[in-house]
Amino acid sequence: MKTFVNRVSEWLWVILLALLPISSMPLVVELVGSDTVAAPSGLILFLLLLIWLIPFLLKGAIIPRECVPFLIFILFTVLSTLLSVYLPIPTYNDINPLRGQVIALLTLGVGLSFYLLTTLFIRDEVILYKTLRIINWSGLVMLLWAFTQWAWWTFFSHYPEWMREIHALYSIGPLYRQRATGFAVEPSWLAHQLNMLYIPLWLASSIRSFTAHKWKVYNVNFENILLVLGVVVLFLTFSRVGLIALFLMIGYLLLRVNAWAVRWLQNKVILRWSQQLNSQRVSRWVISTAIGAGLIMIYLVILFGVGYGLSQLDPRMKDLFTFSSAQQNALLEYAHRLNFDTRLVYWQAAWNTFNDYPWLGVGLGNVGFYFPEKLGSFAWKLVEVRNLIYRSSVLLNSKSLWLRLLAETGLVGFSIFTAWLASLWAASESRDKAKLTCVRMLSLFGRFVLLALLIEGFSVDSFALPYIWVALGLATAACHLNKTENS
Repeated sequence: MKTFVNRVSEWLWVILLALLPISSMPLVVELVGSDTVAAPSGLILFLLLLIWLIPFLLKGAIIPRECVPFLIFILFTVLSTLLSVYLPIPTYNDINPLRGQVIALLTLGVGLSFYLLTTLFIRDEVILYKTLRIINWSGLVMLLWAFTQWAWWTFFSHYPEWMREIHALYSIGPLYRQRATGFAVEPSWLAHQLNMLYIPLWLASSIRSFTAHKWKVYNVNFENILLVLGVVVLFLTFSRVGLIALFLMIGYLLLRVNAWAVRWLQNKVILRWSQQLNSQRVSRWVISTAIGAGLIMIYLVILFGVGYGLSQLDPRMKDLFTFSSAQQNALLEYAHRLNFDTRLVYWQAAWNTFNDYPWLGVGLGNVGFYFPEKLGSFAWKLVEVRNLIYRSSVLLNSKSLWLRLLAETGLVGFSIFTAWLASLWAASESRDKAKLTCVRMLSLFGRFVLLALLIEGFSVDSFALPYIWVALGLATAACHLNKTENS
């Protein structure tokens, strides 16, 4: 029989999942003092920490071994940040480095809490199915609202006042012309939400013929519909990093299909032509090479077609095929024409910081202090960079999770973090033939999330966004479900 605390915890869990699409709510911004990441789901997380997660851990809950590398990363990051007091951290607009370090560690703690809560709360199939249903329904609302935004601007060339008033209730950002934002602060964050949680879940469910709901129409389930809508809305965000992440997930599927197709065609052709071929070994090599080369050509044509389509639809991509190596700073000039230059110079500054402190990094939250002296000469030509340095009181950031890890935790911290992700990939592959369909689905889902993170890590650098941690928590929870079923 469920206790009162368990009932309240389950309702709070439902609310947390339902609020995930909202990333930066004005009311939460005022409460926590954040300028960007202020998800209301974080407030629900705090309540669940107090009434469920902390008591659960104090009772001696067993933490899955898949979590251990991440916990080691947390401890190392704290140590690296403590050691940073001995570094000559440059001054920047009278900002106190200690405050930035504390905030950065707190955001990492938020990420850890989302991950552990998701991993430990999903204890059986009943909770898992309820979790997936709430994610699906809240995802549907997000998709419909995002599509409404895009359609209204497309057909009427403006947003009505009622839409702006609703938007102001849940987001500190503006509504964008011709780009869907959903409940996020900007289109790229909506793409991040879709790629890090929703699309991988719906894609894996569709491939595994899995559904958390009880109805189907002509073998079409809810997740199939959500997948189509999710991909359409992702394109409507016009997020270039988001689209690349989607293509990488699809590319992984194509590689698996390609390997199967090569084996199937080899066997078919060799069986049919075996009597006409002198050497089966040579023939198998020739046939597999020809088939592989043909499929690669098809993929390249598709990739070129997608790039050409984007260059026609997105004004930022019109110079996609006009790279010239004859210019000085050719790569930066090319990025400038693609409206990608500011992000690239931030990456370059973070990389230069890493070069000076390669082993332990400069400590969490400190990389922005080094930016004024690490920015290249090209960066000072950019209006955005000059405005942020001379007319703003906020620190610049790396705009990339991977560059931030390198600069702030060094090679050691970066290696621990990536080793943890690699262990999750291996664990997901090991569950590919599990007895439970939901576990097999989550095993594929986990790999899609890790592939998307590989690309999304070049766009977002905050630890406070919950989507990565909830998704990886779901993937890790599948380990427990698989072990329980085997027992």
